[in-house]
Amino acid sequence: MKIRSLLSTVLFAVSAVALVPAAAASAEALVGLPPSKLLKSDQTFTSTYRAIIKGQDLPEWTERLSVGFPTEAVEIAGQRLFLTSACNPDTGCDDERFYLLYDPAARSMIGFFFLSPALDTSGDHRMAFSRWLGKLPKQEHSAFLMERAMRDSQNPERDPARLPRAEPEK
Repeated sequence: MKIRSLLSTVLFAVSAVALVPAAAASAEALVGLPPSKLLKSDQTFTSTYRAIIKGQDLPEWTERLSVGFPTEAVEIAGQRLFLTSACNPDTGCDDERFYLLYDPAARSMIGFFFLSPALDTSGDHRMAFSRWLGKLPKQEHSAFLMERAMRDSQNPERDPARLPRAEPEK
């Protein structure tokens, strides 16, 4: 009986180790996909995303994430995560952006709804209305997302007008 128990334990351990590379490989398939495609193609991403926005007072465009930047693999404090972002297509993506930091292995997500400041207007306090969604982010995660959001809002190279729009809902 002990041999059977030991054999079961060894087989379970081997199968768990074999699943890790498969999960990592499937997570790598997220890289390059815009958020609208992630919503349509990755059920775990979709359910995790829907959970963090449920009951939140967000603009309608956040339901579809129709205009967004391709997903990137990022490393923060030794942890490999996936970053994707979307923006408000009705304003040319100048004022509202939504950043998502996703950990598929943990099925967790941190959202950062960012209202970028108008740099040419002194006293613009819209950024104060930016907010976090999902669990409270670790300091490293919040610093990374805040830095990225500020950099993107000041970088004309990341012009959302050049992004392809998602296919319309049928």
